[in-house]
Amino acid sequence: MSRRSRTTATAATAALVLGLTALGGLPASAAPPGEPVTVATGLNNPRQLSIGPGHTLYVAEAGSAAACEPIPGVDAAYALCGMTGSVTEVSRSGQRRVVTDLPALGFNGEVLGASDVQVRGTSIAVLIGGMAGAATARDGLADAFADFGTLQTGSLRSAPLTADDLALVADINAFEVASNPDGNDPPDSNAVGFAPLGAKHWAVTDAGGNTLLTAGDDGVSTVAVFPNGEPVPNPFGPGMIPPQAVSTDVAVGPDGAYYVSQLTGFPFPTGASTIWRVTPDGQVSAYATGLTMVTSLAWRDGVLYAVQLDDGSFFDGHVGSLREVTPGGSMHDAVVDGLSAPYGLAIRGTSAFVTVDSVSSGGGSVLQIDLR
Repeated sequence: MSRRSRTTATAATAALVLGLTALGGLPASAAPPGEPVTVATGLNNPRQLSIGPGHTLYVAEAGSAAACEPIPGVDAAYALCGMTGSVTEVSRSGQRRVVTDLPALGFNGEVLGASDVQVRGTSIAVLIGGMAGAATARDGLADAFADFGTLQTGSLRSAPLTADDLALVADINAFEVASNPDGNDPPDSNAVGFAPLGAKHWAVTDAGGNTLLTAGDDGVSTVAVFPNGEPVPNPFGPGMIPPQAVSTDVAVGPDGAYYVSQLTGFPFPTGASTIWRVTPDGQVSAYATGLTMVTSLAWRDGVLYAVQLDDGSFFDGHVGSLREVTPGGSMHDAVVDGLSAPYGLAIRGTSAFVTVDSVSSGGGSVLQIDLR
């Protein structure tokens, strides 16, 4: 299913067209076929994104690492990075932050926080990740940080919003602490992707818990737990390590099944990521294999597309790609490669929108990529 020849691009060289966001279509001269176009800049660790009413784009920003401080009594790998998380709206008139003051957590140099966003009408749903292996420590933090690991909703009629304007729908972190479906110790929760299933009901991936969940007004429940990978050599010492699954995103397929992407845990082996197909009753099977560090999925005309955060080793600087997934296969054509730390994916018509420089405070962007 070759769409076109491979294209190499970076956020630094993509054309900048602020104010003409392409959500309703860029002028032909501004978006030549095969050349990514930048449609938003200045983002703080941008993660998943989605397209709302009026073809407006919404981007979840985890937050900024500029003011992270250690958490007393918690492992030094963790830090509080203030209320620097947000959601940015990108429309024909430009970009603005419509949700601000969301909590951000530093973990081994990475910023965790606002991870996904969906807008229906004037209702906005924001998924806030967070605590990772410090899930049990959340209750000891200041009240402002109680939103780590939760799904929140609010109304854009009152935008711009702050965390205080959002209402709790589901507490993913509390569910992990209480239930710990994968049995790993300590409980580990970092909710990073979701898909709407109906009114106030979502499918949610917990990267820390290695799970697919459903969450909403009726509570949180486990749909599937994903298996560890085959043991691989420890790159920094003796012995073998079975990488944890680390489920990153979920998209509902044309067949009604859930499709779940996988990053894998340390040491992030090349080619070890699987896209899982999960039936609503929790039956898990491999849809595609041979991928590397997949962070986001989206369907278009029966074809699944995937973002790879890194096409090689996790330790080589995060140069990734947008891939067209071959069902049942292990080789997947690159639509665009050479992308700088790509992460989130949303598709409308023939345009894909990808967040890049997703591990940058203030340097993140969104690219528009032609799928024709």
